[in-house]
Amino acid sequence: MIADEIRATRKRAGLTRGEFAAAAWEKGAPESFSAAVVGYIETGRPDREGRRRREVTVDELRFIAAAAGTTPLGLLGEHAALLGGDEPPECPRCAAETGALERQVRADIAELGDLAGTEPALAELAFALAAGIDRGADENPIPPLAKELRATLKTLTDAVDVRTAPDDDDEFGDLGDPE
Repeated sequence: MIADEIRATRKRAGLTRGEFAAAAWEKGAPESFSAAVVGYIETGRPDREGRRRREVTVDELRFIAAAAGTTPLGLLGEHAALLGGDEPPECPRCAAETGALERQVRADIAELGDLAGTEPALAELAFALAAGIDRGADENPIPPLAKELRATLKTLTDAVDVRTAPDDDDEFGDLGDPE
């Protein structure tokens, strides 16, 4: 639900409802967009018939997203596909906090396709190692982290290669291929 994503995004930013409303004012929200309105949007406070009292308008979604440092599609989460987004776009604030190596590792791993089994854990390890290297790159090169990252990426790509390799070793000869 969009309201849940708005609440989660606000909380991740560490903002109270009042601070969030003030940030929205800076992005074009009317003064009537108050902390109470943010609360009504987030909680959906039902009326007597059980319907939400407060829905989000498209105009509100625009300045709410800007106040949250994301895009309207980013706030739609899994519903983004309904409006033509296959995946929600990357949060601009999150992307700004990601170093160059981590961005490249993420892009490379995304090209591997669907990860199954232990591969997602290896991918997360690779992301963390790349982030550590990015953080330390301003000081000194970090050979142990770089070595571990290379080994993790090799293990990950080897696992994906094995999973996607054709099975040429049919122990029963031609039995799988009827003539």
